Amino acid sequence: MTDKEPIVLIGGFGSHWSDYRTAARLMANITGRRVFIAGITRFSWLLASVSDYSLLIDRTHAAVCHALRQTGAQKVILIGHSAGGVVGRAYLGDRAIKPYHRTYHGYERVSQLLMIGSPLRAPKQASQRGMRAAAWVDEAYPGAYYAPQVRYVNIRGRYVEGKPNGSLRERQAYYNYRFISQNGAQWGDGVVPLSLSELEGASTLELEGVGHSPGWGRWFFNDSELIRTWWQATQISGAHIVIRLTPHRLSPPAWKAGKNVLKVSTS
Repeated sequence: MTDKEPIVLIGGFGSHWSDYRTAARLMANITGRRVFIAGITRFSWLLASVSDYSLLIDRTHAAVCHALRQTGAQKVILIGHSAGGVVGRAYLGDRAIKPYHRTYHGYERVSQLLMIGSPLRAPKQASQRGMRAAAWVDEAYPGAYYAPQVRYVNIRGRYVEGKPNGSLRERQAYYNYRFISQNGAQWGDGVVPLSLSELEGASTLELEGVGHSPGWGRWFFNDSELIRTWWQATQISGAHIVIRLTPHRLSPPAWKAGKNVLKVSTS
């Protein structure tokens, strides 16, 4: 039994649950909470890419129930990375993607939803199936739909500006942004542009200098210092938080409150 809510982590598109074992261990040490990973595999994502996210929602529910049984807690903190944030939003819901799917009313078991590097909006004419899923979730459950019962926190990275004629990394970002948003010339984390990482009613934490995944430099789960920084920041209520990071290391953050913004100096 525990008096701390456990954390359930949902990995990003194309990942295997084991990819997040190091991140889970670091988070457990930093937060003092037990961390469980939803049992989603690359094959699960492959199936979702040709059908819908119902299997991923089922796996998330299984992980949440397991975490509650193991700890005796009443609710969990749900953390979704990339498309895992979309799955987390869908899990909270009380409407099935299709008539024969199950709904779990996950909002009854979740106290906080942290969406990390997640595409939270989508163009109306999205061509990619995953983005159509994001569009469906945002239409069915717009904004922070279950707030204040569930606290929504959006964590996003500002790492590289997409440029069609820029450096290799800028060109890669440009085509990634254009693929999912139809506009490549904008800032983002290398995969998800800032224009899609907005959710009305959610607290927003913006990490400057942080990329989407291991292929984009220092990413959200890169090391204990970075995880500790965004974890501590997300536990502070606020409309919008901006954190600027030094390129290679973090010193203890100095917190300075401003109007609707909490800026953190790490240099």
